[in-house]
Amino acid sequence: MTWNELFPKEKQPTMEEIGNYVGSFQPTWSKVLSFFESIYQIKPKMSYSGCSGMPGWNLKFQKSSQAFGTWYPRDFGFGVMFIWSYKLDSEMMQLLPGLSEYMAEKCKNAEDFMKNGRWIMFRMDSEAVFEDYKKMVSIKLPPNTKKGKEEYIC
Repeated sequence: MTWNELFPKEKQPTMEEIGNYVGSFQPTWSKVLSFFESIYQIKPKMSYSGCSGMPGWNLKFQKSSQAFGTWYPRDFGFGVMFIWSYKLDSEMMQLLPGLSEYMAEKCKNAEDFMKNGRWIMFRMDSEAVFEDYKKMVSIKLPPNTKKGKEEYIC
């Protein structure tokens, strides 16, 4: 059964059900939640999308005006949509040599997002991709380590 069949609009999933659905990615999913809660003091907001490309319940991580991505549960992990402003383009491109080949290629081929920035869709299916993602997130909003928070950026 697909995600949107298991959890139609009338049946919002719990965080436990999301963890169970993402299968072998579940341990990394726990790290994702911990990362956002400890570094940015945020939890995901659940919303339902009727979009034909990715219908169903998704999760958004956001702090103030900074969106860190929309996460779509999949049986392999998550599909993630990440957007960055053109103002951050130079910093994102400088980050490419430190990313995995997969993520560097995704970023190089990022498409225009409504003339305001670039967007990518990628598979969040491994610890390595999560490490790349944390680096990208830190470009959008550097972690506040002055408050004694653990440093997550390599």
